[in-house]
Amino acid sequence: MGGATGSLAADWPPPYPAVGLTARENAPCARRDPALGRALGVSGGWVCHPGLAPRKSQWCFNPRMSSLRGYAVGVAVVIGSLAGACAESESSGISTARSDMTPLVDAACGWMFGCCTSDELAYQVGTFTGDADNCSERLLDAIEAGVPLGLEQTGLSSDPAEGLLVLALSINQGRVNVNSGAVQACADATETRECNVVAPAPDPTATRCTPGEQDVVEVTCDPDEMFVGNQNVGEECAGQFECKPPLRCIALGTAGVCARAGEIEDNCFADAECATGLICSYGNGTCSEGKKLGEACAFVDMLTPTPGTESIRCAEGLSCDPTTSLCVGGFCAPGAPCNDTASDTDCPEGFFCAGDGMGFAFSCQAPSGPGTPCSRNETCASAYCDINTATCGTLIPDGSGCAFNEECASGFCDGTATCAPTGGNGDPCMSNEGCAAGYCDFANGQICASYASEGGPCPNGIECDPTSDLFCVDLTCQRTPFPNGVACGDGSQCQTGVCFNAVCADGTSIGGACSNDGMLAACVLGSFCDLVVGADNGTCVQLLRSGQACLRTEQCWGDCVVRYGSLICDATPAFDLAEAWCDGPS
Repeated sequence: MGGATGSLAADWPPPYPAVGLTARENAPCARRDPALGRALGVSGGWVCHPGLAPRKSQWCFNPRMSSLRGYAVGVAVVIGSLAGACAESESSGISTARSDMTPLVDAACGWMFGCCTSDELAYQVGTFTGDADNCSERLLDAIEAGVPLGLEQTGLSSDPAEGLLVLALSINQGRVNVNSGAVQACADATETRECNVVAPAPDPTATRCTPGEQDVVEVTCDPDEMFVGNQNVGEECAGQFECKPPLRCIALGTAGVCARAGEIEDNCFADAECATGLICSYGNGTCSEGKKLGEACAFVDMLTPTPGTESIRCAEGLSCDPTTSLCVGGFCAPGAPCNDTASDTDCPEGFFCAGDGMGFAFSCQAPSGPGTPCSRNETCASAYCDINTATCGTLIPDGSGCAFNEECASGFCDGTATCAPTGGNGDPCMSNEGCAAGYCDFANGQICASYASEGGPCPNGIECDPTSDLFCVDLTCQRTPFPNGVACGDGSQCQTGVCFNAVCADGTSIGGACSNDGMLAACVLGSFCDLVVGADNGTCVQLLRSGQACLRTEQCWGDCVVRYGSLICDATPAFDLAEAWCDGPS
Protein backbone atom coordinates (compact mmCIF):
# COMPACT_ATOMS: atom_id res chain seq x y z
CA MET A 1 0.00 0.00 0.00
CA GLY A 2 2.84 2.36 0.87
CA GLY A 3 4.31 1.94 -2.60
CA ALA A 4 0.96 2.75 -4.18
CA THR A 5 0.51 6.15 -2.61
CA GLY A 6 3.90 6.97 -1.14
CA SER A 7 2.76 10.29 0.29
CA LEU A 8 3.12 10.09 4.06
CA ALA A 9 6.88 10.19 4.55
CA ALA A 10 8.32 8.66 7.71
CA ASP A 11 10.00 11.92 8.68
CA TRP A 12 6.99 14.09 7.88
CA PRO A 13 6.19 16.38 10.86
CA PRO A 14 2.79 16.22 12.56
CA PRO A 15 0.14 18.67 11.29
CA TYR A 16 -0.84 21.83 13.12
CA PRO A 17 -4.35 22.41 14.52
CA ALA A 18 -6.93 24.37 12.58
CA VAL A 19 -9.41 26.74 14.18
CA GLY A 20 -13.22 26.53 14.24
CA LEU A 21 -13.52 23.00 12.87
CA THR A 22 -16.94 21.88 11.71
CA ALA A 23 -16.42 19.29 8.96
CA ARG A 24 -16.27 15.53 8.98
CA GLU A 25 -13.05 13.53 8.97
CA ASN A 26 -11.11 13.78 5.74
CA ALA A 27 -13.59 16.21 4.20
CA PRO A 28 -12.03 19.05 2.21
CA CYS A 29 -11.16 22.09 4.33
CA ALA A 30 -10.07 25.62 3.51
CA ARG A 31 -7.19 27.64 4.91
CA ARG A 32 -8.22 31.10 6.08
CA ASP A 33 -4.90 32.59 5.04
CA PRO A 34 -4.10 31.79 1.38
CA ALA A 35 -0.61 33.21 1.91
CA LEU A 36 0.20 30.05 3.86
CA GLY A 37 -0.42 27.87 0.87
CA ARG A 38 1.66 30.11 -1.36
CA ALA A 39 4.48 30.22 1.17
CA LEU A 40 4.62 26.45 1.29
CA GLY A 41 4.20 26.04 -2.45
CA VAL A 42 0.92 24.16 -2.07
CA SER A 43 -2.54 24.90 -3.34
CA GLY A 44 -5.71 22.99 -2.56
CA GLY A 45 -5.95 19.43 -1.29
CA TRP A 46 -6.31 20.27 2.41
CA VAL A 47 -8.35 17.73 4.40
CA CYS A 48 -9.66 17.26 7.93
CA HIS A 49 -8.58 14.36 10.11
CA PRO A 50 -8.77 13.56 13.82
CA GLY A 51 -6.52 15.31 16.29
CA LEU A 52 -4.98 13.68 19.33
CA ALA A 53 -6.00 16.23 21.95
CA PRO A 54 -8.18 15.11 24.88
CA ARG A 55 -11.03 17.24 23.52
CA LYS A 56 -12.65 16.33 20.25
CA SER A 57 -10.74 18.09 17.52
CA GLN A 58 -9.55 17.77 14.00
CA TRP A 59 -6.50 18.81 12.06
CA CYS A 60 -6.67 20.56 8.70
CA PHE A 61 -3.65 19.47 6.67
CA ASN A 62 -2.50 18.62 3.16
CA PRO A 63 -1.40 14.96 2.83
CA ARG A 64 0.26 15.72 -0.49
CA MET A 65 2.65 18.12 1.21
CA SER A 66 4.70 15.25 2.60
CA SER A 67 6.82 15.23 -0.54
CA LEU A 68 7.96 18.80 0.14
CA ARG A 69 11.33 18.56 1.88
CA GLY A 70 11.18 22.17 3.06
CA TYR A 71 7.86 21.76 4.86
CA ALA A 72 9.23 22.03 8.40
CA VAL A 73 11.19 25.16 7.52
CA GLY A 74 8.15 26.66 5.79
CA VAL A 75 5.99 26.05 8.84
CA ALA A 76 8.58 27.77 11.05
CA VAL A 77 8.40 30.84 8.83
CA VAL A 78 4.64 31.12 8.62
CA ILE A 79 3.53 29.49 11.86
CA GLY A 80 2.21 32.84 13.03
CA SER A 81 -0.35 32.87 10.25
CA LEU A 82 -1.69 29.38 10.85
CA ALA A 83 -5.45 29.58 10.91
CA GLY A 84 -8.16 27.78 9.04
CA ALA A 85 -11.36 25.88 9.14
CA CYS A 86 -12.57 22.58 7.79
CA ALA A 87 -15.44 23.28 5.45
CA GLU A 88 -18.74 21.48 5.62
CA SER A 89 -18.95 18.40 3.43
CA GLU A 90 -21.75 16.04 2.60
CA SER A 91 -19.49 13.02 2.13
CA SER A 92 -16.24 11.60 3.43
CA GLY A 93 -13.87 9.11 1.85
CA ILE A 94 -12.18 8.03 5.07
CA SER A 95 -14.75 5.37 5.96
CA THR A 96 -14.53 3.93 2.45
CA ALA A 97 -10.74 4.05 2.41
CA ARG A 98 -10.52 2.50 5.86
CA SER A 99 -12.89 -0.28 4.89
CA ASP A 100 -11.10 -0.95 1.60
CA MET A 101 -7.64 -0.98 3.16
CA THR A 102 -8.49 -2.97 6.29
CA PRO A 103 -7.59 -6.31 4.63
CA LEU A 104 -4.05 -5.04 3.95
CA VAL A 105 -3.54 -3.84 7.51
CA ASP A 106 -5.10 -7.03 8.91
CA ALA A 107 -2.69 -9.08 6.78
CA ALA A 108 0.37 -7.08 7.84
CA CYS A 109 -0.57 -7.44 11.52
CA GLY A 110 -1.27 -11.14 11.04
CA TRP A 111 2.17 -11.58 9.50
CA MET A 112 3.83 -9.66 12.34
CA PHE A 113 2.13 -11.66 15.08
CA GLY A 114 2.98 -14.89 13.28
CA CYS A 115 6.64 -14.17 12.57
CA CYS A 116 7.92 -11.72 15.21
CA THR A 117 9.00 -12.60 18.73
CA SER A 118 7.27 -10.94 21.67
CA ASP A 119 10.26 -8.62 22.04
CA GLU A 120 10.17 -7.66 18.36
CA LEU A 121 6.44 -7.01 18.67
CA ALA A 122 7.14 -4.81 21.69
CA TYR A 123 9.44 -2.74 19.48
CA GLN A 124 6.97 -2.71 16.59
CA VAL A 125 3.65 -1.93 18.23
CA GLY A 126 4.32 -1.69 21.97
CA THR A 127 3.46 -4.07 24.77
CA PHE A 128 -0.03 -2.53 24.96
CA THR A 129 -1.02 -4.06 21.60
CA GLY A 130 -2.45 -7.39 22.63
CA ASP A 131 -3.07 -9.29 19.40
CA ALA A 132 -3.33 -8.99 15.61
CA ASP A 133 -6.88 -7.62 15.75
CA ASN A 134 -5.90 -4.92 18.22
CA CYS A 135 -2.83 -4.20 16.08
CA SER A 136 -4.98 -3.62 13.01
CA GLU A 137 -7.37 -1.30 14.84
CA ARG A 138 -4.49 0.71 16.32
CA LEU A 139 -2.62 1.04 13.04
CA LEU A 140 -5.71 2.23 11.20
CA ASP A 141 -6.40 4.78 13.94
CA ALA A 142 -2.82 6.05 13.82
CA ILE A 143 -2.89 6.32 10.04
CA GLU A 144 -6.24 8.09 10.10
CA ALA A 145 -4.67 10.54 12.56
CA GLY A 146 -1.85 11.20 10.08
CA VAL A 147 0.89 9.93 12.40
CA PRO A 148 3.87 8.16 10.76
CA LEU A 149 4.24 4.65 12.19
CA GLY A 150 7.95 3.95 11.71
CA LEU A 151 7.53 0.18 11.53
CA GLU A 152 10.31 -2.25 10.65
CA GLN A 153 8.83 -4.51 7.99
CA THR A 154 11.60 -6.10 5.93
CA GLY A 155 10.01 -7.38 2.74
CA LEU A 156 6.77 -5.51 3.40
CA SER A 157 5.80 -1.87 3.26
CA SER A 158 7.29 0.06 6.18
CA ASP A 159 3.81 1.35 6.97
CA PRO A 160 1.19 -1.09 5.61
CA ALA A 161 -1.45 1.58 4.98
CA GLU A 162 0.62 4.75 5.18
CA GLY A 163 -1.33 6.31 2.31
CA LEU A 164 -4.77 5.87 3.84
CA LEU A 165 -5.41 9.62 4.12
CA VAL A 166 -4.28 10.25 0.56
CA LEU A 167 -6.50 7.41 -0.62
CA ALA A 168 -9.38 8.80 1.40
CA LEU A 169 -8.91 12.19 -0.23
CA SER A 170 -8.75 10.54 -3.66
CA ILE A 171 -11.98 8.64 -3.02
CA ASN A 172 -13.63 11.73 -1.57
CA GLN A 173 -12.77 13.71 -4.70
CA GLY A 174 -13.75 10.89 -7.04
CA ARG A 175 -10.19 10.46 -8.34
CA VAL A 176 -9.85 6.72 -7.85
CA ASN A 177 -11.78 3.47 -7.54
CA VAL A 178 -10.52 0.57 -5.43
CA ASN A 179 -10.44 -2.95 -6.85
CA SER A 180 -11.36 -4.89 -3.71
CA GLY A 181 -10.50 -8.22 -5.35
CA ALA A 182 -6.93 -7.11 -6.10
CA VAL A 183 -6.60 -5.65 -2.59
CA GLN A 184 -7.68 -8.96 -1.09
CA ALA A 185 -5.22 -10.85 -3.30
CA CYS A 186 -2.46 -8.56 -2.02
CA ALA A 187 -3.61 -9.14 1.56
CA ASP A 188 -3.63 -12.92 1.06
CA ALA A 189 -0.10 -12.83 -0.36
CA THR A 190 1.08 -10.70 2.56
CA GLU A 191 -0.46 -12.84 5.28
CA THR A 192 0.83 -16.11 3.81
CA ARG A 193 4.30 -14.73 3.13
CA GLU A 194 6.99 -16.76 4.86
CA CYS A 195 8.86 -15.32 7.82
CA ASN A 196 12.11 -13.54 7.03
CA VAL A 197 15.30 -15.55 6.62
CA VAL A 198 18.95 -14.60 6.78
CA ALA A 199 20.36 -14.03 3.31
CA PRO A 200 23.08 -16.57 2.50
CA ALA A 201 26.60 -15.24 2.80
CA PRO A 202 28.07 -14.35 -0.59
CA ASP A 203 30.71 -16.65 -2.02
CA PRO A 204 33.96 -14.70 -1.55
CA THR A 205 35.47 -16.39 -4.62
CA ALA A 206 32.53 -15.57 -6.91
CA THR A 207 32.86 -12.19 -8.60
CA ARG A 208 30.18 -12.52 -11.29
CA CYS A 209 26.62 -13.77 -11.51
CA THR A 210 25.39 -16.84 -13.36
CA PRO A 211 22.95 -16.25 -16.24
CA GLY A 212 19.39 -17.17 -15.29
CA GLU A 213 20.13 -17.77 -11.60
CA GLN A 214 17.88 -15.00 -10.29
CA ASP A 215 14.50 -16.06 -8.99
CA VAL A 216 11.46 -14.58 -10.70
CA VAL A 217 9.40 -12.74 -8.12
CA GLU A 218 5.67 -12.66 -8.78
CA VAL A 219 4.24 -9.21 -8.09
CA THR A 220 0.89 -9.69 -6.35
CA CYS A 221 0.43 -6.22 -4.83
CA ASP A 222 0.45 -4.22 -8.06
CA PRO A 223 -0.92 -0.70 -7.42
CA ASP A 224 -2.14 -0.54 -11.02
CA GLU A 225 -4.35 -3.54 -10.25
CA MET A 226 -5.57 -2.40 -6.82
CA PHE A 227 -6.43 1.16 -7.84
CA VAL A 228 -8.07 2.44 -11.01
CA GLY A 229 -7.74 6.18 -11.56
CA ASN A 230 -10.40 8.55 -12.85
CA GLN A 231 -8.25 11.61 -13.62
CA ASN A 232 -7.85 12.78 -17.22
CA VAL A 233 -4.99 14.51 -19.01
CA GLY A 234 -4.17 17.82 -17.35
CA GLU A 235 -5.91 16.99 -14.06
CA GLU A 236 -4.05 16.83 -10.74
CA CYS A 237 -2.80 13.51 -9.37
CA ALA A 238 -1.12 12.35 -6.17
CA GLY A 239 0.29 9.26 -7.87
CA GLN A 240 -0.03 6.98 -10.85
CA PHE A 241 -3.02 5.30 -9.22
CA GLU A 242 -5.20 8.42 -9.74
CA CYS A 243 -4.74 8.64 -13.53
CA LYS A 244 -6.90 6.77 -15.99
CA PRO A 245 -4.95 3.96 -17.68
CA PRO A 246 -2.68 4.31 -19.55
CA LEU A 247 -2.05 7.94 -18.49
CA ARG A 248 1.01 8.79 -16.45
CA CYS A 249 1.30 10.98 -13.33
CA ILE A 250 4.23 13.33 -13.80
CA ALA A 251 5.75 15.90 -11.45
CA LEU A 252 4.93 19.46 -12.49
CA GLY A 253 6.17 22.01 -9.99
CA THR A 254 4.83 21.04 -6.57
CA ALA A 255 1.94 18.97 -7.90
CA GLY A 256 1.42 15.92 -10.06
CA VAL A 257 -0.47 16.08 -13.34
CA CYS A 258 -1.91 13.26 -15.43
CA ALA A 259 -0.18 13.21 -18.79
CA ARG A 260 -0.64 11.43 -22.08
CA ALA A 261 0.91 8.00 -22.59
CA GLY A 262 1.41 7.26 -26.26
CA GLU A 263 0.03 4.09 -27.81
CA ILE A 264 1.50 2.27 -30.82
CA GLU A 265 2.16 4.67 -33.75
CA ASP A 266 1.49 7.77 -31.60
CA ASN A 267 4.06 10.56 -31.98
CA CYS A 268 6.93 10.74 -29.50
CA PHE A 269 10.33 12.28 -28.83
CA ALA A 270 11.36 9.95 -25.97
CA ASP A 271 10.44 6.64 -24.32
CA ALA A 272 8.82 8.48 -21.40
CA GLU A 273 6.02 9.65 -23.70
CA CYS A 274 5.00 6.08 -24.54
CA ALA A 275 2.82 3.72 -22.51
CA THR A 276 4.41 1.07 -20.33
CA GLY A 277 5.98 -1.63 -22.45
CA LEU A 278 6.51 0.62 -25.47
CA ILE A 279 9.59 2.48 -26.72
CA CYS A 280 10.00 5.52 -28.95
CA SER A 281 11.34 4.50 -32.33
CA TYR A 282 13.78 7.20 -33.37
CA GLY A 283 13.51 6.19 -37.00
CA ASN A 284 10.02 7.64 -37.39
CA GLY A 285 9.36 9.24 -34.00
CA THR A 286 6.46 7.01 -33.00
CA CYS A 287 5.75 4.64 -30.11
CA SER A 288 6.31 0.98 -30.92
CA GLU A 289 6.81 -2.36 -29.22
CA GLY A 290 10.43 -2.67 -30.31
CA LYS A 291 12.17 -5.84 -31.40
CA LYS A 292 11.66 -8.93 -29.27
CA LEU A 293 14.25 -11.19 -27.65
CA GLY A 294 16.45 -12.78 -30.33
CA GLU A 295 15.26 -10.47 -33.13
CA ALA A 296 17.65 -8.35 -35.17
CA CYS A 297 18.63 -4.85 -34.05
CA ALA A 298 21.20 -2.34 -35.27
CA PHE A 299 23.23 0.73 -34.35
CA VAL A 300 23.60 3.87 -36.45
CA ASP A 301 27.35 3.24 -36.51
CA MET A 302 28.20 -0.44 -36.05
CA LEU A 303 31.90 0.45 -35.66
CA THR A 304 31.02 2.54 -32.60
CA PRO A 305 27.94 0.82 -31.14
CA THR A 306 27.14 3.30 -28.38
CA PRO A 307 24.05 2.45 -26.27
CA GLY A 308 21.29 4.93 -27.11
CA THR A 309 22.27 5.22 -30.78
CA GLU A 310 20.32 2.20 -32.07
CA SER A 311 18.68 2.62 -35.46
CA ILE A 312 16.58 -0.51 -34.87
CA ARG A 313 15.64 -0.60 -31.19
CA CYS A 314 14.82 -3.49 -28.90
CA ALA A 315 11.72 -3.74 -26.71
CA GLU A 316 11.64 -2.31 -23.21
CA GLY A 317 14.01 -4.21 -20.92
CA LEU A 318 16.11 -5.59 -23.79
CA SER A 319 19.32 -4.29 -25.34
CA CYS A 320 21.05 -4.62 -28.67
CA ASP A 321 24.12 -6.87 -28.47
CA PRO A 322 26.73 -5.12 -30.68
CA THR A 323 28.51 -8.42 -31.30
CA THR A 324 25.54 -10.39 -32.64
CA SER A 325 23.18 -7.50 -33.57
CA LEU A 326 20.41 -9.36 -31.74
CA CYS A 327 18.14 -8.21 -28.92
CA VAL A 328 19.26 -9.74 -25.64
CA GLY A 329 18.17 -9.44 -22.03
CA GLY A 330 17.20 -11.29 -18.91
CA PHE A 331 19.16 -11.41 -15.66
CA CYS A 332 22.93 -11.63 -16.00
CA ALA A 333 22.93 -11.47 -19.78
CA PRO A 334 24.62 -9.17 -22.30
CA GLY A 335 22.51 -6.04 -22.50
CA ALA A 336 20.50 -6.88 -19.37
CA PRO A 337 19.69 -4.09 -16.88
CA CYS A 338 22.17 -3.89 -13.99
CA ASN A 339 22.90 -1.87 -10.87
CA ASP A 340 26.41 -2.76 -9.66
CA THR A 341 28.51 -0.18 -11.48
CA ALA A 342 31.45 -0.77 -9.13
CA SER A 343 32.03 -4.54 -9.22
CA ASP A 344 29.74 -5.70 -12.09
CA THR A 345 28.42 -8.62 -10.03
CA ASP A 346 25.11 -8.63 -11.93
CA CYS A 347 26.78 -8.94 -15.35
CA PRO A 348 28.34 -12.03 -16.97
CA GLU A 349 32.10 -12.39 -17.42
CA GLY A 350 33.49 -10.04 -20.03
CA PHE A 351 30.67 -7.49 -19.63
CA PHE A 352 30.48 -4.43 -17.43
CA CYS A 353 27.65 -2.43 -15.87
CA ALA A 354 27.79 0.87 -17.74
CA GLY A 355 25.40 3.73 -18.48
CA ASP A 356 24.20 5.32 -21.65
CA GLY A 357 26.39 8.40 -21.28
CA MET A 358 23.68 10.40 -19.49
CA GLY A 359 24.05 8.74 -16.10
CA PHE A 360 21.15 6.30 -16.28
CA ALA A 361 19.84 3.22 -18.16
CA PHE A 362 22.66 1.00 -16.89
CA SER A 363 23.07 -2.30 -18.71
CA CYS A 364 25.65 -5.08 -19.13
CA GLN A 365 27.88 -3.92 -21.96
CA ALA A 366 31.01 -5.18 -23.66
CA PRO A 367 34.05 -2.87 -23.39
CA SER A 368 33.56 0.07 -25.77
CA GLY A 369 35.84 1.59 -28.36
CA PRO A 370 37.51 5.03 -28.42
CA GLY A 371 35.19 8.03 -28.05
CA THR A 372 32.34 6.22 -26.29
CA PRO A 373 31.14 7.53 -22.90
CA CYS A 374 32.73 5.96 -19.82
CA SER A 375 33.19 6.44 -16.11
CA ARG A 376 35.93 3.88 -15.40
CA ASN A 377 38.70 2.06 -17.22
CA GLU A 378 37.09 -1.38 -17.21
CA THR A 379 34.29 -0.36 -19.55
CA CYS A 380 36.73 0.59 -22.33
CA ALA A 381 38.31 -1.84 -24.79
CA SER A 382 41.54 0.11 -24.32
CA ALA A 383 41.18 -0.17 -20.52
CA TYR A 384 41.62 3.62 -20.44
CA CYS A 385 38.81 6.06 -19.63
CA ASP A 386 39.97 9.63 -20.17
CA ILE A 387 38.83 11.50 -17.06
CA ASN A 388 39.04 14.83 -18.89
CA THR A 389 36.53 13.88 -21.58
CA ALA A 390 34.72 10.97 -19.83
CA THR A 391 35.19 8.92 -23.00
CA CYS A 392 37.25 5.86 -23.83
CA GLY A 393 40.69 6.94 -24.98
CA THR A 394 43.40 5.56 -27.24
CA LEU A 395 46.45 4.14 -25.47
CA ILE A 396 49.74 5.96 -25.84
CA PRO A 397 52.81 4.07 -27.21
CA ASP A 398 56.14 3.80 -25.39
CA GLY A 399 58.24 6.94 -25.58
CA SER A 400 55.29 9.34 -25.54
CA GLY A 401 54.53 11.78 -22.73
CA CYS A 402 52.01 10.71 -20.10
CA ALA A 403 50.46 11.62 -16.77
CA PHE A 404 48.89 8.32 -15.67
CA ASN A 405 49.79 4.64 -16.00
CA GLU A 406 46.38 3.95 -17.55
CA GLU A 407 47.21 6.13 -20.56
CA CYS A 408 50.09 3.94 -21.65
CA ALA A 409 49.80 0.83 -23.79
CA SER A 410 52.40 -0.75 -21.49
CA GLY A 411 50.46 0.30 -18.39
CA PHE A 412 53.49 2.13 -17.01
CA CYS A 413 54.20 5.89 -16.97
CA ASP A 414 57.73 6.19 -15.56
CA GLY A 415 59.32 8.84 -13.37
CA THR A 416 60.09 11.02 -16.39
CA ALA A 417 56.37 11.18 -17.36
CA THR A 418 57.06 8.94 -20.35
CA CYS A 419 55.33 5.69 -21.33
CA ALA A 420 57.84 2.88 -20.87
CA PRO A 421 57.86 -0.91 -21.18
CA THR A 422 57.32 -2.98 -18.03
CA GLY A 423 59.86 -5.52 -16.87
CA GLY A 424 59.57 -9.24 -16.33
CA ASN A 425 60.76 -11.26 -13.35
CA GLY A 426 64.39 -10.41 -12.59
CA ASP A 427 64.36 -7.11 -14.49
CA PRO A 428 65.33 -3.93 -12.60
CA CYS A 429 62.44 -1.71 -11.41
CA MET A 430 61.65 1.47 -9.52
CA SER A 431 58.06 0.63 -8.45
CA ASN A 432 55.43 -2.11 -8.61
CA GLU A 433 53.91 -0.44 -11.69
CA GLY A 434 57.16 -1.01 -13.57
CA CYS A 435 56.67 -4.78 -13.39
CA ALA A 436 54.51 -6.67 -15.87
CA ALA A 437 53.31 -8.91 -13.02
CA GLY A 438 53.97 -9.15 -9.33
CA TYR A 439 55.86 -6.50 -7.40
CA CYS A 440 59.18 -4.65 -7.23
CA ASP A 441 61.32 -6.54 -4.70
CA PHE A 442 63.37 -3.86 -2.95
CA ALA A 443 64.74 -6.40 -0.47
CA ASN A 444 66.57 -8.34 -3.18
CA GLY A 445 68.16 -5.76 -5.42
CA GLN A 446 65.10 -3.87 -6.73
CA ILE A 447 64.00 -6.43 -9.30
CA CYS A 448 60.57 -7.58 -10.50
CA ALA A 449 59.26 -10.71 -8.73
CA SER A 450 56.03 -12.74 -8.66
CA TYR A 451 53.66 -12.58 -5.68
CA ALA A 452 53.42 -15.62 -3.44
CA SER A 453 50.09 -17.49 -3.36
CA GLU A 454 48.14 -18.53 -0.25
CA GLY A 455 50.41 -20.59 1.99
CA GLY A 456 53.55 -19.29 0.26
CA PRO A 457 56.52 -17.78 2.11
CA CYS A 458 56.80 -14.06 2.86
CA PRO A 459 60.19 -13.62 4.53
CA ASN A 460 60.16 -9.84 4.04
CA GLY A 461 56.44 -9.23 4.57
CA ILE A 462 55.90 -7.86 1.04
CA GLU A 463 55.50 -11.02 -0.99
CA CYS A 464 51.72 -11.61 -0.51
CA ASP A 465 49.31 -10.55 -3.26
CA PRO A 466 47.12 -7.73 -1.86
CA THR A 467 44.60 -8.15 -4.71
CA SER A 468 43.87 -11.63 -3.33
CA ASP A 469 43.34 -10.35 0.23
CA LEU A 470 46.44 -12.17 1.46
CA PHE A 471 48.36 -11.07 4.56
CA CYS A 472 51.81 -12.05 5.74
CA VAL A 473 51.35 -13.87 9.06
CA ASP A 474 54.16 -15.83 10.68
CA LEU A 475 56.17 -15.53 7.43
CA THR A 476 53.34 -17.23 5.47
CA CYS A 477 50.72 -15.70 3.15
CA GLN A 478 47.30 -16.31 4.71
CA ARG A 479 43.74 -15.25 3.94
CA THR A 480 41.34 -13.79 6.50
CA PRO A 481 39.52 -14.68 8.67
CA PHE A 482 42.29 -16.50 10.52
CA PRO A 483 41.79 -19.59 12.71
CA ASN A 484 42.76 -19.63 16.39
CA GLY A 485 46.46 -19.38 17.13
CA VAL A 486 47.27 -17.17 14.15
CA ALA A 487 48.73 -13.71 14.75
CA CYS A 488 46.23 -10.87 14.29
CA GLY A 489 45.91 -7.14 14.48
CA ASP A 490 42.25 -7.00 15.57
CA GLY A 491 39.18 -9.21 15.98
CA SER A 492 37.93 -8.59 12.44
CA GLN A 493 40.77 -10.79 11.14
CA CYS A 494 39.73 -13.78 13.28
CA GLN A 495 37.09 -16.45 12.69
CA THR A 496 35.94 -16.06 16.30
CA GLY A 497 35.98 -12.26 16.20
CA VAL A 498 38.42 -12.25 19.14
CA CYS A 499 42.07 -11.15 18.89
CA PHE A 500 43.75 -11.50 22.30
CA ASN A 501 47.42 -10.82 22.89
CA ALA A 502 47.82 -10.41 19.10
CA VAL A 503 46.58 -13.98 18.48
CA CYS A 504 43.16 -15.21 17.34
CA ALA A 505 41.42 -16.89 20.29
CA ASP A 506 38.08 -18.36 21.38
CA GLY A 507 37.20 -15.52 23.72
CA THR A 508 35.54 -15.63 27.12
CA SER A 509 32.25 -17.54 27.39
CA ILE A 510 29.05 -16.01 28.76
CA GLY A 511 29.35 -15.84 32.55
CA GLY A 512 33.15 -15.63 32.43
CA ALA A 513 35.30 -12.80 33.73
CA CYS A 514 36.22 -9.94 31.42
CA SER A 515 37.88 -6.56 31.66
CA ASN A 516 38.17 -3.26 29.87
CA ASP A 517 41.94 -3.02 30.18
CA GLY A 518 42.83 -5.80 27.74
CA MET A 519 44.20 -8.07 30.45
CA LEU A 520 41.51 -10.68 29.80
CA ALA A 521 40.23 -12.09 26.51
CA ALA A 522 37.24 -10.36 24.95
CA CYS A 523 33.79 -11.90 25.29
CA VAL A 524 32.60 -14.41 22.68
CA LEU A 525 30.54 -13.27 19.72
CA GLY A 526 27.03 -12.30 20.77
CA SER A 527 27.96 -11.04 24.22
CA PHE A 528 29.45 -7.99 25.90
CA CYS A 529 31.46 -7.23 29.02
CA ASP A 530 29.00 -6.02 31.66
CA LEU A 531 31.04 -3.76 33.92
CA VAL A 532 30.02 -2.28 37.22
CA VAL A 533 30.36 1.50 37.10
CA GLY A 534 33.88 2.43 38.11
CA ALA A 535 35.19 -1.15 38.00
CA ASP A 536 37.78 -2.57 35.60
CA ASN A 537 36.45 -6.14 35.63
CA GLY A 538 33.04 -7.53 34.81
CA THR A 539 31.14 -10.54 33.46
CA CYS A 540 30.39 -11.59 29.88
CA VAL A 541 26.63 -11.25 29.29
CA GLN A 542 24.55 -12.11 26.22
CA LEU A 543 23.67 -9.17 23.99
CA LEU A 544 20.04 -8.09 24.21
CA ARG A 545 17.65 -8.62 21.29
CA SER A 546 15.33 -6.10 19.66
CA GLY A 547 12.65 -4.79 22.00
CA GLN A 548 14.36 -5.91 25.21
CA ALA A 549 14.90 -3.35 27.97
CA CYS A 550 18.35 -1.76 28.00
CA LEU A 551 20.30 1.02 29.71
CA ARG A 552 23.08 1.68 27.19
CA THR A 553 23.90 0.88 23.57
CA GLU A 554 26.74 -1.58 24.30
CA GLN A 555 24.11 -3.98 25.68
CA CYS A 556 22.34 -4.27 22.29
CA TRP A 557 23.13 -5.64 18.86
CA GLY A 558 22.19 -2.20 17.59
CA ASP A 559 21.38 0.90 19.64
CA CYS A 560 19.54 1.45 22.90
CA VAL A 561 16.70 3.84 22.00
CA VAL A 562 13.65 5.45 23.59
CA ARG A 563 10.44 3.98 22.19
CA TYR A 564 6.94 3.81 23.68
CA GLY A 565 8.18 5.42 26.90
CA SER A 566 11.00 2.95 27.59
CA LEU A 567 14.64 2.35 26.75
CA ILE A 568 14.73 -0.72 24.49
CA CYS A 569 17.09 -2.19 21.90
CA ASP A 570 16.36 -1.11 18.34
CA ALA A 571 15.39 -3.33 15.40
CA THR A 572 18.94 -4.53 14.60
CA PRO A 573 18.90 -8.37 14.45
CA ALA A 574 21.74 -10.63 15.58
CA PHE A 575 23.09 -11.01 12.05
CA ASP A 576 26.34 -12.54 13.27
CA LEU A 577 24.35 -15.38 14.84
CA ALA A 578 22.42 -15.99 11.60
CA GLU A 579 19.26 -14.31 12.89
CA ALA A 580 16.93 -12.07 10.88
CA TRP A 581 14.24 -9.58 11.85
CA CYS A 582 10.96 -11.43 12.49
CA ASP A 583 12.31 -14.79 11.35
CA GLY A 584 9.89 -16.77 13.52
CA PRO A 585 8.29 -16.48 16.94
CA SER A 586 10.66 -18.89 18.70
